[in-house]
Amino acid sequence: MKFDVFATRLKTLRSSRRLTLLQVGDAVRYSLKTIGNLENRRQPPSLNMVLVLANFFDVSIDYLVGREDYNAIHNKHNAPCLKNSEVKGLADRKTLNPDVFASRLRELRLAKRLILRNVGDAVGCHMKTIGNLENANKTPSLGVILALADFFGVSVDYLVGWTDCKADANDSGDETDSPSSSTGTERKKLVELFEDLRGEDIDKVLDYIDFLRYGQQRGNRKEQKR
Repeated sequence: MKFDVFATRLKTLRSSRRLTLLQVGDAVRYSLKTIGNLENRRQPPSLNMVLVLANFFDVSIDYLVGREDYNAIHNKHNAPCLKNSEVKGLADRKTLNPDVFASRLRELRLAKRLILRNVGDAVGCHMKTIGNLENANKTPSLGVILALADFFGVSVDYLVGWTDCKADANDSGDETDSPSSSTGTERKKLVELFEDLRGEDIDKVLDYIDFLRYGQQRGNRKEQKR
């Protein structure tokens, strides 16, 4: 995910509907400051932020995070102007469906005849984490879910249960597009570096690193395709 693409699209979607930062923040239950920070690239989004914003603006998750350039759900050039009275209640907090996500992750892994360790090494997670995700015992971070979508060549919307269409708009069919196993090794080294932090703090640091790495990887792949 490219931070600048997400920030630009978020701002464009808000502006096209003539909404203020406060209106969007109130609708999706985040502060005005948080929405402003997201638009100005001062704060990386969490998975929940991306989900509620995509739901609120009626766009695909893949479009909002820059995995696809055309949004089939909503044409931003024809976005309606919303009145103050129409904004309240538009965000119904459509989020990750943990059972559907767990089931689809397992199906995708088994279809490729992979073990938990294979997937974990590919996306930079411990095999236990992948197992917990498949058993709906853990919620994935944004970085992990984007890496999983890339690895399996499916859309994020499919993984989280928002659509039954597997197609990834940016899937070129090239095996090299999948995250390399070296990503998993690098992530484990980072865990060791931050071992003195509390578990939740380590997760935040790693999520941000996943976020930055993912954006760089997709940027490099687009340059190679030109």
